[in-house]
Amino acid sequence: MNLKAMAGRRILFLALADWAGASRLLGEFVRLGCECAVISPPDFTVTMTRFATVLFPLPSPRSQGLPKLRLMTSRFRLEEANRKWHPDLIVPLDDYAAWLLRGLATNRSVSVELRHLLEVSLGSPSGYDAACSRTHLLELATKIGVRVPASRAVDRSGALEAAAAMGFPVMVKNNQTFAGEGVAIARDLAQLVASINASDHGRDGLLLRSKRAAQRFLWWLSGIWMPPHTVFQLQQFIPGVPALHVVAAWQGRVLAGVSLLKACVNPQPFGPSTVVRYIDHPEMVETATRLVAALGLSGFASFDFVIAENGGGDFLIECNPRPVSMIHLGRLFGHDLCGAFARHLGWLTETPETVALPKETAVALFPNEIKRDPESAWLRSGSEVLHDVPWDDPVVVQHCHRKLLQLHPSHAARITDLLCVKNRAVETSA
Repeated sequence: MNLKAMAGRRILFLALADWAGASRLLGEFVRLGCECAVISPPDFTVTMTRFATVLFPLPSPRSQGLPKLRLMTSRFRLEEANRKWHPDLIVPLDDYAAWLLRGLATNRSVSVELRHLLEVSLGSPSGYDAACSRTHLLELATKIGVRVPASRAVDRSGALEAAAAMGFPVMVKNNQTFAGEGVAIARDLAQLVASINASDHGRDGLLLRSKRAAQRFLWWLSGIWMPPHTVFQLQQFIPGVPALHVVAAWQGRVLAGVSLLKACVNPQPFGPSTVVRYIDHPEMVETATRLVAALGLSGFASFDFVIAENGGGDFLIECNPRPVSMIHLGRLFGHDLCGAFARHLGWLTETPETVALPKETAVALFPNEIKRDPESAWLRSGSEVLHDVPWDDPVVVQHCHRKLLQLHPSHAARITDLLCVKNRAVETSA
């Protein structure tokens, strides 16, 4: 493809969690003629991509969870990168980064220049509450007439009454969790009590409660956007098929989007997608368009839905206020999200080309599906399943290969067969 891009367009990406698929977004923008830099610990997968030309490193302590030093350093690296590298946009690559950037965009201790750039990159601050909170998103959706499951933000004392009014099964959810964490299904009273005990910190010992309070204080001190309420949410369980709609947006306007069914997730039943299928679903498109307008969103996001059984329509579940690792798949089905974004901002003088895969093609996500099961039937299904390995980014493939071998040592031959032969061919051609 021969695209004419305006020179000097720079995008800065922030990574506070190590997601293997994050590098795909950088590849999309490099394809469009942009230059990409990353703020990240130096051992994260995204730093190994050939599409990042500059790294602003964060500390990389070997501790569990989100390392304290990494979080505290992020705002200073953002100021440094903005001052030295002059990016046109800043994009979060994970939920922690999305929450942090929205917090810093409204933090008066941050420089005026950085706050302005963050607001340009993320959209109106009036939408940050709903973007960062499951509870507030569903409240906003209800207000604008979007179909959502019956939901109530409750504390322990009100949970049993709320569940009885909704009827079992119910979902129990915490705010500011991701990748299926902080979500449980309660099919009866006993499971509800167990889920509440697991999510309600009020019964924990003093030491554990103190540690959690210290963590929240650290988040606040670092600048992460904090929902005003920390109660958990009960939500009506909707039987159906999970799906998502991924969008590129600017100032509350959707520029392009793609809808995908979640054919397989890991861990079951609420984890990240490992296999997806394209779906043409006008109702999800309309819902996402209304939500983007209400949030005043700029940048990238995805909206999770359940398509109810027996023609019950789609129900909005939650929002991911940052790109997802499958954002590049839109281009394979005629919806180039990054291309539409760059075109709208005047970064391109031509309309990018798209690919036209058969609409029924399933896509096994890399490395998610191998991580779930190296012997997966989805990886043996032939031409009707695309194994979406980034062959144009061989160092990332090699890095993931090593990690997969550590995770599944008894399947080393199968993993090597799936990846290494073709990977060596790519290295040779490169």
